[in-house]
Amino acid sequence: MRAVAPFHDIQMGTWGLFLLALSNAVLAADSVPEAQKVVMTDVRGPVVLGPRGNGVLLLPDGTLKRFVTEGLGGNVYRNYSEVSGDGGATWGERRFEYEGPPAFLPLLDAKGEYHVFPMVARHEGEGRTIAVDFFIDVWHVKTRDKGQAWDPPQRVFAGYVGSINSVTQLSRGRIVVPFAEWIARRPEGPPTGANEITCVYSDDGGETWSQSPSRLTAPCYTDFNGSGYGACEPVILELKDKRVYMLARTETGYLYESYSADGVHWDALKPSPFLSTDAPAGLLRLPDDRILVFWNGCEKPPRVDGAGVYGGRDILHAAISSDECKTWRGFREVYRDPTRNEAPQRTGDRGTAYPMPYMAPHGKVMVMTGQGRSGATFVFDPDWLVETKQAEDFSAGLGKWSVYKPFGPAAGWWQDRVQGPVLIDHPEKPGAKALHIRRADDKAGDGAVWNFPLGMKGSLRIHLMIRSGFGGAAISLLDRFFDPTDPAGETEAALTLLIRPDGHISLAKVLEPDAWHTLRLQWDLPNHTGVVFVDDTSTVYLKPAYRNPLGINYLRVRSIADTIDSAGLLVDSVQVEVESP
Repeated sequence: MRAVAPFHDIQMGTWGLFLLALSNAVLAADSVPEAQKVVMTDVRGPVVLGPRGNGVLLLPDGTLKRFVTEGLGGNVYRNYSEVSGDGGATWGERRFEYEGPPAFLPLLDAKGEYHVFPMVARHEGEGRTIAVDFFIDVWHVKTRDKGQAWDPPQRVFAGYVGSINSVTQLSRGRIVVPFAEWIARRPEGPPTGANEITCVYSDDGGETWSQSPSRLTAPCYTDFNGSGYGACEPVILELKDKRVYMLARTETGYLYESYSADGVHWDALKPSPFLSTDAPAGLLRLPDDRILVFWNGCEKPPRVDGAGVYGGRDILHAAISSDECKTWRGFREVYRDPTRNEAPQRTGDRGTAYPMPYMAPHGKVMVMTGQGRSGATFVFDPDWLVETKQAEDFSAGLGKWSVYKPFGPAAGWWQDRVQGPVLIDHPEKPGAKALHIRRADDKAGDGAVWNFPLGMKGSLRIHLMIRSGFGGAAISLLDRFFDPTDPAGETEAALTLLIRPDGHISLAKVLEPDAWHTLRLQWDLPNHTGVVFVDDTSTVYLKPAYRNPLGINYLRVRSIADTIDSAGLLVDSVQVEVESP
């Protein structure tokens, strides 16, 4: 292949160095360790393959291709490609592609040409003020002759963009790259933050580019626990009716959505159905025309004594639509931050955010996501999202549960964490385990959170024992992830059952201590009913929240003991069955 001319005058900047770190992480892990190798045809639920990469393409022959970057010093970067014939479990030798800005956000167009879209830092003068003398421009590099040679890089947008997460080629041939532009000297925060969403597009295969006249914004709020960026980091996908659908990150507690007839002129942003922290989404159309969405369906934690605290990115969710984004199923956890139950890293972004989904062989989907030490590439079968049953007996540990407990002061967007609930030997079943939830010290009471497929109707059984000295607990059914110990989880729950220290769950029913009981929580959101059965006897009729959620997909059990409660309660199994929306 012919390399483009050296591109030595670029400066990587913070974001560019982050992308280079992603590439180098891939280079350092060319294959999955032997013990972790998977047969792609057998994959159903999510399986982690290794560190995060910066994009992958499924080629017509069924192989995968990815681009990786090697820094040579002095702002010289060499870009290579690797291919995998086994769905990403192992990768072949590197092949040199071009010298220039790091390859990122790959696209294989309808004519068989490759495109990548680097973000390149630019400094003018002191280079300290965003969008004034410090910029991150969007560049474009493409091949010709069906990938046999690369054209020189060209800048397609000059300004400051924080992150680009999506590129698509429409059925009419137009290539669209959406992003948010930081407006010079506009403050972060209310009313709409420092960003406006727009896009660049090309109607000639990337030879020339134009910018959309649309400028999209979303609300910002005073004292928000985060940065007041406004609407940013959009992703897009073409629908069957030729409209283009957009989801954007906001700080409103929702992803916002917009539609366009041509990918250039966009409707005003409005709230989507997706409850979310302030993090971007990912969109992918499957070969059977179903559509996947990935996002952090998490409630952002509150400030701590007025200080900001990083959070809301511990879990990545996915849902699937069979009707062009009108209705959705699943809402399941597809990736959990493996470090979520321990002390967080002191600086920098972390968690499961920034999903980039791609097709893999055998109908599977590969997702590259996460930041800091939590970045990963995983693969799963999208049909797993439409399952309607799930069970837990703790035989595989606590991997599917979130059991962390924030504590102490917050400073520099950091607050410490420690694991709360633990598994102990089952008091009656040799070899089995039970989850122990209590208030062991002067920190908050323990909390444990478990996800299952979303259901407008459903039934959940939890087998538990309150122990002598028990200090009280709340069992909640929710429609999004809450931190395990955040009291707002009960306030915002669709249904909450309180168990008092004396075992009462109603005026007439008492759970006997040191005895196992089965609670069955049955809900029917369309009919606004929730019934609790205790050992198969209908006992409590709960009044659901007035808000109309899309369904229920979370169980949370939290100690609400006022003082130290070393007894707590035990849970040895949970089963759920739902009716999908």
